[in-house]
Amino acid sequence: MWPLGTKTPTDGNFLRAAGPNQIRCVARESLRFYRTLVVGGIYEFVKPVDMDSVSTYNYALRSCIGTHPRLSVIIAKHDTDSPYFEFCPYIDLSQHVEFLEHGMGKSESEAATIQKILPGILDGFLPTTIPSWKIVVLPFSDKRCFIAFSYSHALGDGLSGCAFHRTFLEALQEQRLETDLKCKPARKALSPPFDTPENLPISWSYLLSPFLGVYLPKWLSALLGFRAEMNATTPSTWTGTPIFYDADTLRTGVEMISIARDMVDDALKLCRINGAKLTGLLHQLILDALSECLPQPHEFDRFGVGTAINMRPTVEVSNDEMGVFASGDFQMQPLQKNTWREDGSFDWTLARAITDRLSIRAKEVKDQPLGLLRYLLSIRAWTLLKIGGRRDDSYAISNLMSFQPVGKVNKCAITEMVFCRPTDVAGGAALSVNVVSVRDGPMNITINWQVEGLDVGTYEGEVAFVSAVCRHVEAGLTRLCKTLCLPEKP
Repeated sequence: MWPLGTKTPTDGNFLRAAGPNQIRCVARESLRFYRTLVVGGIYEFVKPVDMDSVSTYNYALRSCIGTHPRLSVIIAKHDTDSPYFEFCPYIDLSQHVEFLEHGMGKSESEAATIQKILPGILDGFLPTTIPSWKIVVLPFSDKRCFIAFSYSHALGDGLSGCAFHRTFLEALQEQRLETDLKCKPARKALSPPFDTPENLPISWSYLLSPFLGVYLPKWLSALLGFRAEMNATTPSTWTGTPIFYDADTLRTGVEMISIARDMVDDALKLCRINGAKLTGLLHQLILDALSECLPQPHEFDRFGVGTAINMRPTVEVSNDEMGVFASGDFQMQPLQKNTWREDGSFDWTLARAITDRLSIRAKEVKDQPLGLLRYLLSIRAWTLLKIGGRRDDSYAISNLMSFQPVGKVNKCAITEMVFCRPTDVAGGAALSVNVVSVRDGPMNITINWQVEGLDVGTYEGEVAFVSAVCRHVEAGLTRLCKTLCLPEKP
């Protein structure tokens, strides 16, 4: 095990100790540095339903609780270095459903309404005395609503939100009305932590690299391959402001763009033709956008780039299982100047290189950065020490790919998905880029940040900057997809 292990409590509801990455998630939430993860969907019913009644969702929620054991656990000792999961034998469903006021303004789109309500959900607190999750229902009509699954990151990663919605949507096909709000789930064992020494072995050279990179002469560190920082952030790397926290003013800024299905299909086709994946292409477009939109004058020459990696396939875990099965890749990239060649064609070199790197990293279990967490004596103290330091990255991207329902959707369907992460005070990235799409529907991208954390001026200046990045990415995709219609050059 890891040095952070906890003594087994005598309470009969004890399930298991949290793993190192779960301890990290619990610590930053306990310190209120990180609030609530959101994966939401626009639900469309064939027939009118009572959107404001818990009874409409009662059976579906029970199905989710019965399918996913993490929805019936409480995180105990959350304010210590030894949190653990305990079974909750009784759940009052009314405590896990929140209703927002109906609809949109006359000139407001569904997307604009969702963007407006997301910060309030992301920055809210989930209780620790009951299972830390809820659904937030925003009705648009008696047939259409947005349902946000809001949950602790210690219970699951982004794909866990998709797993919840698959189960929830499947149960809604039956549209059973139940009025009993008392749920008594069956006790089930939790799968073991993902980030064990067996799953993520760490070599001595990788473990000692950050330490020796500080104390050895630079020429010797370079010769031996030791680095002081895992992602080699330098003063010329744009990472926004130093890390800060004010409990009274913490806010998450959110901007959202929607990419039409036809354009997504064209982009995927171009990626296949050019040996890249969509995540690699999005990285190149984001880097191009930041290089263009970062306010002048500045002296930055590089960006720190993070990517969330789904490790489920590598450790043979289903995408339908809730839990924390993500790792990350970190790299440096220079400002982009040559994304588009002089002849107007797109240079796929960077997108291919990032795709190849991520493909390799997703299959590697040895020397994953996540594995270093188990060597910390106190993750909570380490988290607190981050205040005042530099952020880990310029931006980090997490792509949940395309949401697929379990079976037929005759009575209710999900037409769009939305994924958003809250401000991560304890390091993280200056910008968080979150991507999810749905079969036969658009791809939605949210970009969020800690308000006053981008070092580009006022909040209005931050909104203008992030909006410009969004427009640049959207324009890049539009321009790129038009190349499908161009005749081939002889």
